[in-house]
Amino acid sequence: MLTDTSTSAGRAVLLHDRYPTLEELADTAHLLAARHPELCRVRTVGTSRAGRPLVLLTIGRATATADVLIVTGAHADEFSGRAGIVELAHRVLARPSLHQAVTWNFLLCLDPDGARLAAVGAGTRSLPEYFEHYFRPAAEEQPEWAPAIGGRLPESRILLDLIDDLRPSLQFSLHSADVGGTFLQSTCDPAGLAEPFATSAAGLGIPVETGPYDAFWLREAGPGVFMMAPHHIDQQESSTGMLAPPHADRPHLDQPHPAQPQQATGGVRATTWFAPQRYGGETVIVETPAWASAHLGDTRPADDPHARLTACADQVRERGRLLTDLLDEALPHLDDTALLRAARTPLTAARQLAHEWDPRAAGQRLLHPTPMTEAKLVGIELWAHRIPVRAAALLRRAAEAAKAPTTPATARLDHLLQTWCAQYQRRFQPTWLPVARQAEHQANTVQAAVALSHPTMPGARPDR
Repeated sequence: MLTDTSTSAGRAVLLHDRYPTLEELADTAHLLAARHPELCRVRTVGTSRAGRPLVLLTIGRATATADVLIVTGAHADEFSGRAGIVELAHRVLARPSLHQAVTWNFLLCLDPDGARLAAVGAGTRSLPEYFEHYFRPAAEEQPEWAPAIGGRLPESRILLDLIDDLRPSLQFSLHSADVGGTFLQSTCDPAGLAEPFATSAAGLGIPVETGPYDAFWLREAGPGVFMMAPHHIDQQESSTGMLAPPHADRPHLDQPHPAQPQQATGGVRATTWFAPQRYGGETVIVETPAWASAHLGDTRPADDPHARLTACADQVRERGRLLTDLLDEALPHLDDTALLRAARTPLTAARQLAHEWDPRAAGQRLLHPTPMTEAKLVGIELWAHRIPVRAAALLRRAAEAAKAPTTPATARLDHLLQTWCAQYQRRFQPTWLPVARQAEHQANTVQAAVALSHPTMPGARPDR
């Protein structure tokens, strides 16, 4: 690693084993620009719905002939990317060969409003504590995804305009999950990335997730490396509620921002992931776990998939019903907050996933024609735990904010959250992955992808 511990973000990563705060990221960006004025500049590219700045750090020379764009903070509950860009920015500055032909653009956080609501969770080290402070916005309030369902967020428009301005040859979106392994999704054929990706993961002790449900229908170019086919993503996200239209009680989401042109609903192709293709560019999504689990890479045929799919469907269906009943009980006392809106997305997913997984219903198609591997089935089992825990965590925070009128519901939600989180831990035995290793793997993967895309750039490949 090359992260500089003289910067506040670098100290967070290397000395304190924690993710940098947004303030530390901005502080580090300005410090790097002050140290290297001939190479670095920092600018605000827009403001969020709540008026928070979206900050871009650019590293490169005027003679560079290509741009890459690295985006973090697309999901408020995913913090690895903050550390990843700190490591990557210091690598680029330390190796002249990396910034001679390519300009590197780091969008420090795409959703600073969501990050504020998730801020406490970024400092936690246990799964129960993480979910106690959990926040992930409703689907239509997630800037990367909102255009797919007609949501018109200023953050989405800022990123799309930035892509139009930079025309990046590659866009990277740095993501993470609570429990799991690492995997990649790409809008282009990612076969060349499979080897350096696997080498980095193995060297850092990070399990490769070969059956993530996020990529169940995608073509696998190598272990844990998937090509994003739009029709397959649309098919899958329709089953999880992600392609549902904005809630009818939130008509303002259907009104364009005054500074934005009209934007039609267009499925996954309308997301920010596919925008670089207008200029011959592509997007790579890098997923890294916060807590690693060793149960997600087994490519052997699954044992008794019919019964286990049935159990997953029954579990997520029953937990969704319990939470829906508690929501109905508490709803008269709850304001329309970001927390309440957020809770509806995993509740919708719970209902629809139960149908999609149940072999007595749509789940039959999961078993044919592709053989169900142990990794794919375990990936579904992981979601059967994760989705209800997320919903309970969000609903609990919404109820807790309403105080006295919702006290009984809050107590029941506390009990459910503790019980389900304990079961989640017992099933997957998660192990904390040090932040420096999360960062190094993301930086290795981005650097390898840039080297493959710009093979004439000297010294582009990671050392590992």
